[in-house]
Amino acid sequence: MLVAAMACSPAALASGTAANTSIPNTATATYVDPLGATQVATSNTVTVTVAEILDVTVADNGDVSVLTPQAGRALAFTVTNTGNAAETFELSYQGVGGDSFDPELAGNTPLLYLDANGNGTFESATDTPYSSGGNDPVIAADGHVVVFFVSNIPSSRANGDAGTISLRATAVTASANGDPAGTVYAAAGPGNVDAVVGASTASSVDPASYVVSATTTTLVKSSTVLDPFNGSQVVPGSVITYTLTFTLGGSGSITTARIVDPIPAGAGFVSGSLKLNGVALSDVAGDDAGRYNTSTSPAQVEVNLASPLAAPSTQTVVFKVTVN
Repeated sequence: MLVAAMACSPAALASGTAANTSIPNTATATYVDPLGATQVATSNTVTVTVAEILDVTVADNGDVSVLTPQAGRALAFTVTNTGNAAETFELSYQGVGGDSFDPELAGNTPLLYLDANGNGTFESATDTPYSSGGNDPVIAADGHVVVFFVSNIPSSRANGDAGTISLRATAVTASANGDPAGTVYAAAGPGNVDAVVGASTASSVDPASYVVSATTTTLVKSSTVLDPFNGSQVVPGSVITYTLTFTLGGSGSITTARIVDPIPAGAGFVSGSLKLNGVALSDVAGDDAGRYNTSTSPAQVEVNLASPLAAPSTQTVVFKVTVN
């Protein structure tokens, strides 16, 4: 099962110089002695070592539209270590009051997963179930990990109902304390340097919601090839017919739906070939729902669907290109 998650680029940066970095400093004084010679006096060297800052941010990757009922839907969160050393983080979640329903446990499947390959997409077969204290993620300074909360959606919910949870990440070094910013944990950082609770109080929490939508959409693309010899090989002069099938399921309606498809490199658009639901469209903007837009790079076909478009509905766009 694949659930796309919107990609999130953490904006927060690690807190400066890496922990356990030595910073030496030596002063000099120059002067002219009574004999007129320039002399230099050098101080002793004072060395300080950078402590670890315990900081973290949790950011949701967006609310998720769901059906009612529906199994195994994922909310995605990005946990970023904004401290200055690699740190282990404990994860937890809790419901949020005031929503419409409580997200359910997805069978006996663990509710939290760690993104195994870093692609930001929930993949139930390969992502790693999370166990508190068992596989708490170790995140490098300024690094991040995507965490998925996976749930079933209950039946008989109304369109627009929301079920909300919040994800919390806490630095393990401080997880049993809950102390304020500035609290020092002696020799708890890398190389036995001190660890200091940062502005986030070494813990961060952020909510995200499942929102029941009465519609679902899919877009499927297929192609057929006719070569100059009445065969199906892709050679110069072959005509490729592309079919785009947009399916709207459920019981609601959507607005301003638009299908866009760039013309592939090595091919040219066949003028007059664009159709919507079997009806020929003009290649010129403003004449009807479709056009061939040459002002973009690459050029593309564009088709505006009816607005509003009520479910259930299947919309089919067809156009042709010639292989150069």
